[in-house]
Amino acid sequence: MPYFALLLLLFNSSFLPKQAISQNMIQQSQHSLLFDSALNSASIKLVSWNILAGCRQILKKIPVGVFCSSEQSDASFKSLVHQQDLILIQEAYLDKEALQLFSSLGKDYSWDMAISFMAHKAHQIPTGVLTLSKAKSLTAELQKNYEGLLPTPKTILYTLYNLSDNDTIIENQLLVVNIHGILISRPSLYAQLETMVDKIATHKGPIVLAGDFNTMTNTTYSQLKAIVGRIGLTEVKIPKDLDKRVISFTGQYYDIIFSKQLKVINSYAIDLKETEHGKVSDHYPVFAEFQYVNH
Repeated sequence: MPYFALLLLLFNSSFLPKQAISQNMIQQSQHSLLFDSALNSASIKLVSWNILAGCRQILKKIPVGVFCSSEQSDASFKSLVHQQDLILIQEAYLDKEALQLFSSLGKDYSWDMAISFMAHKAHQIPTGVLTLSKAKSLTAELQKNYEGLLPTPKTILYTLYNLSDNDTIIENQLLVVNIHGILISRPSLYAQLETMVDKIATHKGPIVLAGDFNTMTNTTYSQLKAIVGRIGLTEVKIPKDLDKRVISFTGQYYDIIFSKQLKVINSYAIDLKETEHGKVSDHYPVFAEFQYVNH
């Protein structure tokens, strides 16, 4: 991904509670899961992946999108994420094939999507960030950020989940933050992050923050760590031999996971070129497993 010169662009963001968000901004699955469903606090498996809209045919006019067929991408997605409790997707493309793909993962999954924009003028297909979970979210909130020279805003999705210990719902809830960071304007990216941490700071329980941060330089990466570090979030370190993440031309990772009040059991990233279905995105999936110890 090329690095663009810094530009002073317009910034805007908004938070909307789940009950107040219109369907053209956020969308939820219709699975009839119990509202008291919960994630197992002893083992929370997560994957974060910018899937480049799943190689959808409608996007093939964009040169960077030509990696695979949508069928190839869907097969890769299903084979790599099916055992995860939380699946955080950036550049999700919610057409009927994607809905069928999510359904094929099983009835245990529910999902929320923060819509960035509606793609394809004729069909109005939602795109944005999407979080699937084996527990139905208690709340979902949207943050949308604009860059004045780009027609497509970036979104952040905040979802809250119950945790269970031996089938008993515990007091503290898990906040999951799925982010697609602003690409061009570094000042706008930092403003996006500052708004995000102001929101996260009010949560008293464990937190996972993950996604595509578009941290293309060491300076941006350092600033990101400083901003989220103020509220106690620490980066999930991946062992060098297991770290296959895509890097920028300066050697910096785009895709990062942070956590708070969680013990990291393991973490790794997969090189798509080494998988059965090949390179189906310009980002590779990042995995982590957590344990929450209730103090």
